[in-house]
Amino acid sequence: MRPWSFEDRTREIDFDVIFFLATMALLVLGTVMIFSSSYFISKELYGNGITMTKKHLLHVALGTVAMLGIMSIDYRKLSNRNLVLFALAGSALALVLCFAPVIGRSGGHAQRWIGIGPASIQASELAKMALILFIANYLSRKSRTMDDFARGPLPALAIVAVMCLLIFIEPDFGTAASLGIWSVMLLFIAGMRTKHLLILVGTGVPLGLAGMLMEPYRRARLTAFLDPWGDMLGIGYQIIQSMVGFANGRFFGSGLGEGTQKLFYLPAPHTDFILAVVGEEMGFIGVVLVAGLFGIWIWRGFSIAMATNDSFGYHLVIASVCLIGLQAIFNMGVALSLLPTKGIPLPFFSYGGSPLLSTMCICGVILSVSRRARL
Repeated sequence: MRPWSFEDRTREIDFDVIFFLATMALLVLGTVMIFSSSYFISKELYGNGITMTKKHLLHVALGTVAMLGIMSIDYRKLSNRNLVLFALAGSALALVLCFAPVIGRSGGHAQRWIGIGPASIQASELAKMALILFIANYLSRKSRTMDDFARGPLPALAIVAVMCLLIFIEPDFGTAASLGIWSVMLLFIAGMRTKHLLILVGTGVPLGLAGMLMEPYRRARLTAFLDPWGDMLGIGYQIIQSMVGFANGRFFGSGLGEGTQKLFYLPAPHTDFILAVVGEEMGFIGVVLVAGLFGIWIWRGFSIAMATNDSFGYHLVIASVCLIGLQAIFNMGVALSLLPTKGIPLPFFSYGGSPLLSTMCICGVILSVSRRARL
């Protein structure tokens, strides 16, 4: 009788266990950090320190149900062209409705949400999921024409550009820029020529710089990135406070719940700069743990893609993993002062219902593919 092995058990369970466990570990650790980072802000806003944590737990529950539900569906049904077109059109309409009276909702000088009763949805998160379906469907059909720019990359780039433009005018420069980078990366992986990549990079970098310089607050973010100490109490304040958080944490951290930067010193400690709270309370070890979990998540995602003998499934997973991975890298880079501030949330960690729900739906898609991959 052959001895029991982990591989046998994995086949019995019928999905990628390591990817699933990495997802749940990120979700649990993110929830713990939401509680710690949002407690005093929640008390200030709602009079109760756990109100924001309760809302987050509701989103966790909904996201987990969505992930398990999508995971049980055959991902190949998502390749239906009518479904893809409907998703694209619906998400584009949602982006436009952000500017409509009554329906559109604003926050922080941006029109990024649509209201459905008491709830609100961030339209760009719908756009991300729609673009994943579109790009996977497109590349699975056009992979043999990627060396012909007009027939291969250009039509896909045109669709992505329209969506990015709608997101950019909300305004949400960070999300628009990251989606642009993501789409070019996927086209190159699919076989786009290096010379076409260089042309796109040569065109995109000046456009990106122009987008950053055209608004005073974006110019201020760039200035703060280059020299935060030049205006310590002004444009450089947020990134300096983030670095102070990491410095306070040292190697082992001050202990969960014991950080001081979240006491209204560090702006957005529960959203864009939650990694600084991790660094202060869990230290260098905690930051390495978070980065390591994302590394495992990305590794297993790519493993699922490579084990998939279906072109649509392969591109679906690659697109999903690259999008979440890029968001994590950009957020960490900003918190560590390696990149200019962009306002991109850290997946699984940053407070916000729409980003978490879309991330969990994406995880469900990857797990659905893993159930049919030869791991």
